[in-house]
Amino acid sequence: MKKIKLIKRKVKGYDRYFANPRDLIPRKMNKDIYTNEDEEKRTQHSIAEDYKKKGKDGLVPNEQPIMIWPDGTIDAGHTRREGAIIADVEEVWVVITDKPKSDPDKPYSEIQSVTSSNIYRKMTPSVKLQEYTLSEKAYFDEYGINRPKKERDEHIKKLDTCKQTLDQLAVIKREKPELLSKIDNQEMSIKGAYDDAMGVNKTKVYSSPNLKRDWSEIYTGDIFTTIMNRIYNTLQRTLGIDTMINGEEFYPFREFTTASISAILSHLTEHIGAEVLRSEGHDVTAAGGDNSDPDIRHNDIDDRVEIKVTKFDGSQTKWKSGRAIREGQYILISYSQELDRYFVLFTQLLEKDFTKSGSGIMSGHVIKIKDVYENHKDSFKEVYGEVYEDRGKIVVSMEKIKWKN
Repeated sequence: MKKIKLIKRKVKGYDRYFANPRDLIPRKMNKDIYTNEDEEKRTQHSIAEDYKKKGKDGLVPNEQPIMIWPDGTIDAGHTRREGAIIADVEEVWVVITDKPKSDPDKPYSEIQSVTSSNIYRKMTPSVKLQEYTLSEKAYFDEYGINRPKKERDEHIKKLDTCKQTLDQLAVIKREKPELLSKIDNQEMSIKGAYDDAMGVNKTKVYSSPNLKRDWSEIYTGDIFTTIMNRIYNTLQRTLGIDTMINGEEFYPFREFTTASISAILSHLTEHIGAEVLRSEGHDVTAAGGDNSDPDIRHNDIDDRVEIKVTKFDGSQTKWKSGRAIREGQYILISYSQELDRYFVLFTQLLEKDFTKSGSGIMSGHVIKIKDVYENHKDSFKEVYGEVYEDRGKIVVSMEKIKWKN
């Protein structure tokens, strides 16, 4: 057996051994089990940043050693190795494990060896399913019989889940595997994803009669400036309305909840927007109060523009939507706590821009700024503020609206 090249150094008076992380050999089973790429990459990049800082300070990058066998095969520390490679670290602290190396021809023993070395790893639902499913198959492959119920139940308990949940995840993986990442990222519940995979409460999708319509001649920069200025002026005056209680001034509108402020802004955008458009000769109607009403209906071209409003949350900004999906043109507005800065986007939205949220009677959708950016960055119009990508991350900024009479 060929042995890996190790470098011996004194660290705080003790002998330690180091190896080039690129010389370390990952175990295939480790990659087979931990398939959540988003979570893995997040952790690896976080580790890499930590290693870079330690490198600048002249410290050993990894406080926890990577456990290896003499040939360089990793027992524990695959994520640390990947983080070191990303950070371009040349040496990592390693320790030769005294644990017997499992036989690759015995798959169930190999899985148990891998999982016993990863007891602190974050276990997302998809990884739990993968570990359970591989273990079932590996047991049969190694012993020629199904895994005993007692051993299976102990494994499920160790995974901190139940058989029903694993069965639901298996259905999701088979029918709609793309939903597993949404579950892992806590963007969707297992029950909601399962109902979706089974076709329960199937989402209705309504489309604009002309998704290729050019709206730029109607919603010009001047139109948006006028609309947003009128909204801002009206809102500021409303916030300044006071009443006297026990001889003291009280400003009721300043006490409104975020949901109430969003509703007010949405209502103002509908009606002020429609009025401004009418003043420019367009035949439009604002929503009349029925949930099925378009926010702004363009009667002359038989089309609609929907409006969504939410409080600003940087790159995590998202707008709530209902159970049904309406594909078409949207005005997306987000506002600051002080209501003096705004991010406003005019964009087309399609079914792929809507992410399911909640379950049962609370089910609906959310529209995430990162999805809108990724899907429509070449076509949306930034009315106020801007959104862009910087070193792989979405950056969103707001802009102040100046008071004009």
